[in-house]
Formats: sequence, C-alpha cells, structure tokens
Amino acid sequence: MKKKMYIFGLAGMLSLVGITPAFAGSSVPEIETLKQQMQQIIQENQNLRSRVSQLEEERQKVGEATISDKVLEDKIHKVYEQRMEDEDFAHKINKYVEFSGLIEVEASAADDFEGADSSGFELATVELGFDAQVTDWAKGHVLVLYEEGGDDDVVIDEGYITLGNTEKFPLYLNAGRLYVPFGNFETNMISDPLTLEIAETQETALQVGFEAAGAYGSVFAFNGDTNEGGGDSQIEQFGANIGYTLEQEGFSVDVGMSYMNSIGDSDGLSGILEEEDMLEVDYVGGIGAYVIAHIGPVELIGEYITALDDFDDADDSQPMAFNAEAGYTFDIKGMESTVAVAYQGTDDMAGNLPESRILASFGIGIFEGTTLAFEYAHDEDYDEADGGTDESADTFTAQLAYEF
Repeated sequence: MKKKMYIFGLAGMLSLVGITPAFAGSSVPEIETLKQQMQQIIQENQNLRSRVSQLEEERQKVGEATISDKVLEDKIHKVYEQRMEDEDFAHKINKYVEFSGLIEVEASAADDFEGADSSGFELATVELGFDAQVTDWAKGHVLVLYEEGGDDDVVIDEGYITLGNTEKFPLYLNAGRLYVPFGNFETNMISDPLTLEIAETQETALQVGFEAAGAYGSVFAFNGDTNEGGGDSQIEQFGANIGYTLEQEGFSVDVGMSYMNSIGDSDGLSGILEEEDMLEVDYVGGIGAYVIAHIGPVELIGEYITALDDFDDADDSQPMAFNAEAGYTFDIKGMESTVAVAYQGTDDMAGNLPESRILASFGIGIFEGTTLAFEYAHDEDYDEADGGTDESADTFTAQLAYEF
C-alpha cells in the first residue's frame, strides 16, 4: 500500500514540475486552465488513495473470514467424526448386545390360614436382562432383579458366561451365577408352582451340557449351603438332567428328569434347614420328572419332585411337591388369551407350604408385550396332627405385565 502512495505522490510532483516553466510565458487564462487541471489531478489522486484503502480493508476482511471459515470447518469435521464414532458404538451395542425386560404390577386380596384378611398393590417383579455375544462361540448373560418385599433389594439374579455354539457343536459350558437345571416349573399361573417352592436352586455353579437332535442334558456342580458333618467347605453338591423335545405340526412334547445329590440346597429347603439348625445333616438326594405337551391350542403340564430320603429320622420328613395343569389358548378379537386350571400338592411341608392348592387363571394380551391376567387360588392346610391348622385360605390376584 505504501509503494502505491509513493507512486501517486511522485506523479503529482512531476505534474507540478512539468507545468512550472509554463507559468513564465503564459497568459492568465492559460494559468487558470493549468490550475484547474492540477486541482483535478490532485482530486483524482485522493480518490485513488481512498479506493486503495477501501480495497485493502476489504482484502483484510476476506482474509479474516477465510481464517474463520477454516476454524469453523475444522470444528464441523471434529463434530462429524465424533458423531460417526458415537453411531459406530451404538451400532456395535445394537449388534452385539440384546436388551430385554419384564415389569409386573399386582393387586391382591387374600385371607390366610389364621383368618386374617389382607389386600394391596405390589411391584411384584422388575427384570432387566443383558445378553452380549461378540463371537459365535462365547456369550455373556446378566439378569438384574427386583422383587418387592423382603429386603427390597436389587440383585444380580443371574450372571454367567456360556462357551459353545450348539448350532455347530452339541457341547456347551456355563459358568457363573445361575439356576441349576433341577426341575422345570412351567406354568400358566401368576403364582409360582409348589414344585418351584421346594426345588428351585440358584447357585454359583459350573454346568456342562449338550443339545442334539431334540435331546438335551447336562451335569453341574457347586458348593452349597449345606455341609454334611460340618467339615471343610468344598464343592460337594452336584446333579444332572436329561430330556427330549419332539415337535411336529400341531403337536409338541417335552419330557425330562433331573437329579441333585442335596435337595436341601434348594432355595426353599435350605432356608428351612437353616432355621432348624440342620445345615450339617447328611446330604439327601432329590429327583424330579416332568412332561409338557401341546396339542393344538391345549397345553398339559405335569411335574413331580421329591426327596429320596428323610432329613430327620425322628419325624420321617421327606418333602415332595407336584403340579398338574391344563391350559387352553384362543383369540378374543385378535388378542391371544389363555385360560388354565391347576391342582398342586405337597408332603411333609407343614408350616411352610399348603398341603394342596387349586388354581384357575385367565390372561389376555391387550397390547403387544402387555398382558392382563387374573388368578384365583384356594389352599388347604395340613391337619393339626401333621403340624398344620386344618384351615383353608383364598387369594385373588390381578396382574399387569409388560415384557420387552
């Protein structure tokens, strides 16, 4: 810019030098004409200076705008890269992790064996399940559970690793916190069957199993709550199950049986043994058998579980439970509905479970994943001579469940 100003200034001086000699021999009109020309040149010079200054300012602004655009472009690029990374992470989550859940809200009214009435609302169950599988040969499973009542805690109900792929090879291994395959406990009712109450067993265990051509089975081992003779705490509890599933058009059947060398380690019986200070008694084995058949819209369930010996020689306590159930599925204006009835019973469980139970239920899928169900249960207690009250109890339950 300075060089251009010097040029214009020099041009102006030369103009003045060029016209100076002319003043000596010129007339007044000519001098006036020259003065006007000089003023015009000076004005044009000033206009040029002003235009140059304006152009310089515009060039500077363009340069600043170019720098700002570059910074903005870099920021946009970084945001885009971050978004792509987030989308890639979300894609991997959706690809490798399956999320599921269950929410059950219940309303109930009941009278117990003592004649006391009760009613209320309850957030019966909240389950959140996570199944992650990055490769075809290994996967992880976590189930978070909340059940209202008791300690009212949120717990890790299941958490285990599976090695294997039964679609390509029949053997698999489960290791972690799981429910060992002792019993089946299938039901259409809202309440758990009495077979579950005496046999369900949750442990940190190792399980090796197989699935092939409809046949399945496994063996498992764990260190339970009972400890025969009060010796060292070791892995001494074990069991096995075996079954077969046949599926044809309009018909299917699943039959199986299971064994555990210490039925006293089930969740229900171990609590009773602990209360009676009997966790160090001899191990008592247990056995279970079940059949589940579907014939068109009809479902038939039968299950029997029993201890193989007495826990206490003094009172010949040998717990047993069974469940016999029938269900029928049909549509009501496009909504899948199921009506079911069941008869259940126990032996040597006075003071803990009823001697017999009759149930009826009805459930309807009001929306996708949403079920409304109703259940009526009538319990008969043991005779007084057997340690019961010889009374009856009734419970009515309504449940709204959402599964996803």
